[in-house]
Amino acid sequence: MTMPFRGLLAELAKHWVALIGLAAVAALVISVDPSKVEHSLRRADMGEVVLMLPVVVALYALHGVAWSIALRGLRLPIGVRRAIKVTLISQAFDLVPGGDLWRVPILKAESGSALEAGALTAAVVFDDLVYFLVLTLGMVPAAVEVPWFRAALAAALLPQAAIFAILLWPGLYERLAQVVGSIRLFRRFQVQIDLLGPAFRRLVRARTVIPIVLVDALCAGLAIALFGLALAAVHATGASPERVSFTYASGQVLTGLTVLPGALGLYEGMMTGMMAVQGVAAAAAAAAALIYRLINDVLMAILGLGVALVFDRRPMKYCGRRPEVAAP
Repeated sequence: MTMPFRGLLAELAKHWVALIGLAAVAALVISVDPSKVEHSLRRADMGEVVLMLPVVVALYALHGVAWSIALRGLRLPIGVRRAIKVTLISQAFDLVPGGDLWRVPILKAESGSALEAGALTAAVVFDDLVYFLVLTLGMVPAAVEVPWFRAALAAALLPQAAIFAILLWPGLYERLAQVVGSIRLFRRFQVQIDLLGPAFRRLVRARTVIPIVLVDALCAGLAIALFGLALAAVHATGASPERVSFTYASGQVLTGLTVLPGALGLYEGMMTGMMAVQGVAAAAAAAAALIYRLINDVLMAILGLGVALVFDRRPMKYCGRRPEVAAP
């Protein structure tokens, strides 16, 4: 085995999780029928695809607004414009482990040690949990209509309830924080972990929760509309708006529990399967999931790099960092 080949294998091994996701996407296309998926993609209405562009930019701008409200609730000196900028830059790392927590090292890289990582992480986690809870409520109309959807609704709500309970119960959180901090992998994050729970609880105030809920409700509406436009682009028919909302929300929440970055592969498979069960052609559902991924992840990653180049001109300084603490 030559050294260059060994070097290539070593590099691939570092990104094995993403490679599994890409393999899962390929397996989905093959299982559905590549020719049918290609046909659906070639027939896609470019007008609907172009309409997705302002929707996805508005979606992540509003995510930045919601996060800025959480930061303000912790009295951190981060304005709305800066929060939006960092949120957009963080999309460049959406398909690598860490997800939204990449906002923390990006903001720390800009601000140095002036900002506490535990408080920043609490703001990210709080906003994400509120968003997923609001998104989960979008599953309710279809769950009322179709009894077997209720199991998916319960599966989405129970983990969220458990996470909220852990973070809001001081005694339980402190005991679990000690256990996590004793693990060698997380030992160096003990200070940040200890601060995460108290900072999270400081955000549970009406003046913080209510505006975040309202902004996250707009985000959820835009996200569902984005997926709906992807379905419309490939002329997918057979599902009501309520079921489209249910499918998108359940797919986002349930795949968010996986270790795959961006739930790559698993998300596309779940969305395709759930839409197919509701009468949408499998090839059209798979094509819509791929278009959604292209706009929501690939395009936003490119935009995030562009924002970093325009506003910072040193975007690569983030790449050597990692999210400060793992998501609870």
